Amino acid sequence: MKKDLWEDLERSLEKIIPYYNVMNKVMSLGNEEFLRERMMDYVPENIDVYGDIGTGPGNISLKIVSERNVDEPFLIDPSMEMLKNNKSGGEKVCAIMEELPFKDETFDLVTCGFSFRDSYSHEDAAKEISRVMKKNGKLIILDIGKPDSKLLFFIYSIYIFFIPLLASMIITKFKHIHEYFTLFYTYVFYPPHGEILKMFEKNGMRYEHGIKKLGGALFLDIFKKQG
Repeated sequence: MKKDLWEDLERSLEKIIPYYNVMNKVMSLGNEEFLRERMMDYVPENIDVYGDIGTGPGNISLKIVSERNVDEPFLIDPSMEMLKNNKSGGEKVCAIMEELPFKDETFDLVTCGFSFRDSYSHEDAAKEISRVMKKNGKLIILDIGKPDSKLLFFIYSIYIFFIPLLASMIITKFKHIHEYFTLFYTYVFYPPHGEILKMFEKNGMRYEHGIKKLGGALFLDIFKKQG
């Protein structure tokens, strides 16, 4: 994604903060909560250092911090406005995922919830996220994806195009049509799921488990840093 489009996306996300959670539920056809629950099956009971990268309002970090023993939680996002609205508890760090201000092998657990697709360079983001993972550390990504079936991909692409526009009309009463439309071009620039796996695997992450919903239009991926 070009930097100017990425900057437009970040400004847009800040403007729709009050509607952010509703939009994720709509775009995932209600499957987001189900996968967040399944995610907890792979989260250790005790975590030394945890980073939620692209934390946004903290849907995932709030759940993990409240249900697990976490010594040091870090909430990482490029938007100060998002961080101000995050109530998870932990140290807030304003940073992009392509340039994380942490030393090598910092985190035992990293999560990215509906945020990896928002990076302007997915390859650089995968490299940086892998760099800050401790050996044998766990990475969990929850995001929308591109279905494997060409027919499902076509149908879901239409859905992703129209639903944000429709939602902006209904939820915000025509106030944020452009802001919601920026969500569509994150989908346009998002790599296919297989390419995402390769990006992490070439940076020392081993793909352990995955759950797909809606034919791959929504996925939960579990990685482990090779020791």
